[in-house]
This record gives sequence, C-alpha cells and structure tokens, in this order.
Amino acid sequence: MLEKISALKEQSSILQKSIHSIKLDPSCSYQLAFHLDDGWSGVLNLNSLTVTHMHCPPPPWLDGEELTAYSCLRRPAWLPTNSVYAVGSSSRNGVYLLDFLPGRSSACHVDHSSEADTISGESKGVGKNRFIPTSEGVLACAVHPQNDTVIAGSKHSALLMVSQRHQIDENPRHGC
Repeated sequence: MLEKISALKEQSSILQKSIHSIKLDPSCSYQLAFHLDDGWSGVLNLNSLTVTHMHCPPPPWLDGEELTAYSCLRRPAWLPTNSVYAVGSSSRNGVYLLDFLPGRSSACHVDHSSEADTISGESKGVGKNRFIPTSEGVLACAVHPQNDTVIAGSKHSALLMVSQRHQIDENPRHGC
C-alpha cells in the first residue's frame, strides 16, 4: 500500500517491512494505525483501504546509532481523543506525538487528490506533530484514559511520565 504514495516512493526505496503494532483509533473507528520496524507510523483508512497518514522519521544510522537500537520492537498507543498517536523514537531519546486527525489539516496527511501524491508538511496543516525528549530511549507507550498522560517504558526498565503541567490546589477541600 505504501508504494501507492508516489511522493514517498520518490524519496525512499520502499522495502517490505515488519509490522510491529496495529491499533484502532478510539476517537475515529475507521482509522487503523500501524507502526513498522523502521520507525515509520501511519494510518490505514478502513473504509477506503488507503494509507491516509504517514510519519517517516530519518533512519537511526544517519545519526550514528547502532542497528540494534533500530530493530527494537516498539509499542505505540493512541491518546483517547483527537487522534493523536504516541510512539517512541527509533533514533533519539523521546516520544513523538503524531497528529493523525482525519482530514487534510493533519500534519501527517497524505494527499491523494493531486497527480503527485504528497505528504503534508507541518506548515500545510493546522495540526502539529510534537517530539518530547526523554532521559532514555522509549520502547512502549500507554495512555491514561482520562487525562492523556503518556507512560513510556524505556530500554533500561524505567517508566517515564509525559504529561501537561497540572496546577495543584494547595487548599484541597476534599481528602483522597
């Protein structure tokens, strides 16, 4: 299916890849996210059976990383709202929060409407991808269902929490 995206085919040789993870989007039932062994992530629209979103980070060996770090199995997770996909980076210590919102405003949208398919850049869409640096390489992500906190499991058995700052009420009225 990736071969059908001409802009992607022009930029990279598309080889057969292992699928490390697939998950349905909890906020959009027809979006199936996939994560491949080379660190690429995308969305398959189950209604049209087309790839509608792609995120293709540079391969780790461009940054001098070892191939063993590249081949680690990664487990991404969907945030419960807004079609955001959390995945550990294969080349840096951190987590990508990918904008996989349905439609053309997504930072990762693949445009199939023109003669030459293009992958929307962040400047084209309203949405944005974010990279959150962490102290260690991330292999697995889980997301709290109520507050969108990402819990990231690292290569060195650490659990890292990625969350928005929350104000703490210093005078709580109710005890826990």
